[in-house]
Amino acid sequence: NIPLVGDMSSNFMAEKYDVNNFGLIFAGAQKNLAPAGLTIVIVRDDLINPAKHIPTILNYEAYAKKNSMFNTPPVFPIYAAKLTTQWLLDNGG
Repeated sequence: NIPLVGDMSSNFMAEKYDVNNFGLIFAGAQKNLAPAGLTIVIVRDDLINPAKHIPTILNYEAYAKKNSMFNTPPVFPIYAAKLTTQWLLDNGG
């Protein structure tokens, strides 16, 4: 019953994966999606509640409560990721 965690920094957006097979996926966007400064995290709902005494920066519940806007977001990498994903969708996914 240990959740599968995937570091997909090197292959994010390059392969198809069923996210339902993972408890958590994280990826630095700088390789396949956007400039450095953006990290993508997909976390299963039951794993959002943090352990006690975890630093806020690592507390996914804090981010979930703020709709991923817990701190000042890196606007340009987010915009570039939007352009990249739109281009991918326009070209067949």
